[in-house]
Amino acid sequence: MPARLGNRWLMRRASVSEGKLLVDHRHRMWEDVGGRTPKQLTAHDPVYRRWILPRVRTGEVIVLVIESPGRGVVASGGIWFRPEQPRPGAPESTVPYLFSMYTEPEFRGRGLARRIVREALRLSRRRGYARVLLHAAPLGRPVYRSLGFERSWEMRRPLRK
Repeated sequence: MPARLGNRWLMRRASVSEGKLLVDHRHRMWEDVGGRTPKQLTAHDPVYRRWILPRVRTGEVIVLVIESPGRGVVASGGIWFRPEQPRPGAPESTVPYLFSMYTEPEFRGRGLARRIVREALRLSRRRGYARVLLHAAPLGRPVYRSLGFERSWEMRRPLRK
């Protein structure tokens, strides 16, 4: 699947051996989102590592990364083929969920996140799925809107304070 994106970029799937990178990008994504302390983020790192690596190994999660020559991976994002209950008009019991999108600050605005999202949509379409879900942080909303994502209505109620 490695694909050259012009002369400057290479998109490929991340491997289990890149766990440190996946955790680092997730950590920095949450820093950008805000609302969590450095201590909370650091405590989350090993929890996320234990969650992501087995799913990458089995293919339940595909993490796409974009490399820059001489710099290494500068952007990443995951697609989780997560279980969901079927409902009328949507008999699938799996729904692709786009998550953990991150681009190094100095590489933002170059369309890298858009390329990752397009590839995740292509993979999902090719597997026959009817829709893709995500929760968008404010920084990413314009990218998702421009690619046809629509806001949906979800509610939540915290059970712990």
